[in-house]
Amino acid sequence: FGLSKALSEESCLKISAAAVPITFRAGEVLFQQGEDFSALHLVQTGHVKLFRQSGEKIQILAVEHGGGTFGAETLFAHTPCPCTAQALTAGSALMIPADTLMALLESQPDFMMVFLEVISQKLRQFTTLVHSLAFRDVPTRLAEVLLQQEWMETPNGITIPRILSQQDLAANVGTAREVVYRTLKKFEQDGLIRILPHEYIVLDAGRLLRLADQEC
Repeated sequence: FGLSKALSEESCLKISAAAVPITFRAGEVLFQQGEDFSALHLVQTGHVKLFRQSGEKIQILAVEHGGGTFGAETLFAHTPCPCTAQALTAGSALMIPADTLMALLESQPDFMMVFLEVISQKLRQFTTLVHSLAFRDVPTRLAEVLLQQEWMETPNGITIPRILSQQDLAANVGTAREVVYRTLKKFEQDGLIRILPHEYIVLDAGRLLRLADQEC
């Protein structure tokens, strides 16, 4: 996973031996908000969205892909899951139950340090989300979300696969789908991106980055 390069070979072998390999289908729910479930997930392939729901309103908290982690939030808090984890695409992960994780943390000090870094990254991630929702407008938040997605360089430029639907983007940005649609069209008209059926092509990465960093 993302921070495994900081681990010793012994720790990597022990984690691999203790972890349970799982696969998931697109749309599959791995755990649900309010459930009693406690395990760390290390994403190998695929994409998983984490979201909270209140009535019909959904707020996406994060999208994790290869190298990402989720499930650390309530491992030792003995409280129900604060969010739902649902696969956006088919993929695979390693799952480490809480009791197994505790034993690994006690026996492998380098893994303890990596785990603390994972927790710190999650805190920064959620703090950034709260800041964006409170202080940034929709175009800025949408640019930020697009740039947070997994991307690749192609002969056509920087390509962002359309893993998130416009409804998912709206749930991430905290607005309505129609507003996301209009904002994406405005990005295209302004020469920031090109919208294709399965991907976005970034035409002006510098301007998109400046927009994503803009404070209202």
